[in-house]
Amino acid sequence: MHELLLFASVPSHQHHELLQQLTGLTAMQPRHCLERRLIFKATRKPDLANVRSGTSQGPDIVRLNKMLNGQMFFTQVVGPLSEADFDGKPSSSDSQDVSMSGTHEAASSSYDYDSQPWRLEFRDTPEAGFRSTITARLAASAALPKGDVVPSMNAWGYSFVTEYVVEGDMFIYNDIVIFLHRVLQYPARGQEPHEPRRQLPSFRDLSPLEKTGSYILQAAITVQDGSNQELMRTASQHLFGLREQLKSAVRLEHADRLSLDTRAK
Repeated sequence: MHELLLFASVPSHQHHELLQQLTGLTAMQPRHCLERRLIFKATRKPDLANVRSGTSQGPDIVRLNKMLNGQMFFTQVVGPLSEADFDGKPSSSDSQDVSMSGTHEAASSSYDYDSQPWRLEFRDTPEAGFRSTITARLAASAALPKGDVVPSMNAWGYSFVTEYVVEGDMFIYNDIVIFLHRVLQYPARGQEPHEPRRQLPSFRDLSPLEKTGSYILQAAITVQDGSNQELMRTASQHLFGLREQLKSAVRLEHADRLSLDTRAK
């Protein structure tokens, strides 16, 4: 499938006003979203015979094998969260329960890493010359087993690099998914862990990646058959229509192609 996108930078002081505008435009209340995003880097071509790690060979796994058995890319594993997952409070016993990743976050009674659902999201480098005013890229996603995804990703030839949290609000406008969000970083605790964190810090300890506190507005349409030029043209027109409706509030634009390059060098 193909993903068509437009983006805008939103200053922090405009965030609340834009939320209200999007609520009126879409006639829906924003759906608040919190996600863990684990970044993996391809280190070798996947060995399809070695994809074990307790995973079933269902249609999602078969599709993942095909998707990952090509060029080497960075890809991300995404897991939904709730604010309660971050409500860990330090205690004397917690301080002795250091996660296997080497971090020192306090254990949280509400977050269960072994039950964390995941999906793998592959995003290709945007196509060159598709349109000068829109971003288009090949996209695919598939469900992964709950819990520790590192063995499965290692079997596909991917190694863990880092992780972050995305917080935002989502709207649906006809066939467009609108996501107003920001990237949050974990508190610095010495050396970067070599595995995903098994416990989460307090939410208030997370800090915005963008120091000014600005947000990103992303408008996206998914086209199942990217070879169908009529569908791609219609999706583009819908995005341009949204851009026109929001032009008094934000300036939706295509992203720089190389800034979204996902190839592993």
